[in-house]
Amino acid sequence: MKTSPTLRLSAVFFFVLFLTSAFAADSPNAALLAAAQQEQPQVINTLRDLVAMETGSGLGEGLSQSAAYLKQRLEKLGAKVTLVPLTTGTGTNVIGRFEGTGKVKIMLQAHQDTVYPAGTIARKPFRIDGTRAIGPGIADDKSGIANILHTLVLLQRAGFHNYQRLTVLFNADEEVGSPGSNRLITETAAEHDYVFSCEPGEDGGNGLAMATSGIGIAQMEVTGRASHAGVAPEAGRNALVELAYQILQTSDLSQPATGLKLSWTLATAGDKRNIIPESAKATADIRVWKNSQYQEIQQALDERTAKHHVPDTKVKVTVIPGRPAFESKPEAVKLAAVAKKFYAEAGQNLVYSPEPWGGGTDAAYAALSGKPVVLEGLGFVGFNYHSSNDEYIVLNSIAPRLYLLSSLVMYVGQ
Repeated sequence: MKTSPTLRLSAVFFFVLFLTSAFAADSPNAALLAAAQQEQPQVINTLRDLVAMETGSGLGEGLSQSAAYLKQRLEKLGAKVTLVPLTTGTGTNVIGRFEGTGKVKIMLQAHQDTVYPAGTIARKPFRIDGTRAIGPGIADDKSGIANILHTLVLLQRAGFHNYQRLTVLFNADEEVGSPGSNRLITETAAEHDYVFSCEPGEDGGNGLAMATSGIGIAQMEVTGRASHAGVAPEAGRNALVELAYQILQTSDLSQPATGLKLSWTLATAGDKRNIIPESAKATADIRVWKNSQYQEIQQALDERTAKHHVPDTKVKVTVIPGRPAFESKPEAVKLAAVAKKFYAEAGQNLVYSPEPWGGGTDAAYAALSGKPVVLEGLGFVGFNYHSSNDEYIVLNSIAPRLYLLSSLVMYVGQ
């Protein structure tokens, strides 16, 4: 039986009215949850498409394929799409923009690249095994891409446009630190009120991250004087001995309570057994909870290394910030509590903490300006990423995570 245009418009109107009233009444949105559950087969098809593209960082052919695919998908949903080549490295960032009728600006982000080398897909193609969907990069971060694409589908079907702008950003170099996209992420995020970053769920899969550690390095360079180790060792100034002394001098600068960690991990000196080394170098891994701690550790290192053990040697220590810390905001903690309620409506328990976890993500670049409220970990529940074991997502996490992200967009749009 055919329905009239008036009846069809009425049906859409009442569906949207139902969605809005469900949020207003602080009750589970049964229509949206049902739509998320019905969308799962299409999500799996999208994951199959995404995994088939070999998008290891720097793999030009697969990353070009990915950018073209995402452009097509976003345009089909009505987005105005811009392709932005990485400023360094191989790959293309994809930005899709939707204009709405509301006041809030929302950004959704995920990354295209994976850690896997060329040839991995041929050996480990996409497959379903019981409750798992398996494939290289399926969790990190093709699940995030799929969740964003199908959240857009649900919002479109619901006729939800209660935002001023909804922006989607898929960058192409997250796994190597986002050197060619970090500025784009920071500047784009600063134009928005909320950023939902879709890395796979943390803390055993059902977690949400509101803060992550910053990751940097310290480089120590010691200059001494070379001399024959057998004939006149006393004429030399042993850079290796001075380096060892300085490493011991600075080995207790970590402050676990504040999240500051400095660990010396690499060292080199000399190239001949019978020559007193005139130079030596060491590298330390640095983790911070606050970006101001990079300056603090530089100052502490300078003070400690001012005293020398080997006379007439020179010591220089340079702290090089890498990925910034993603610092939690009170507004993010409040929004996480709302997210927990939505996730409970889908039958799941959301775990979160304002304390940072040790990894780093592009949420840090999104939050760097201090303007948007940022939540991380809104991809599907996945395991074994960055591993030689089969990477997989849990199939029954698809609908709850799709419902969670869609609900958050609708909530902040209100």
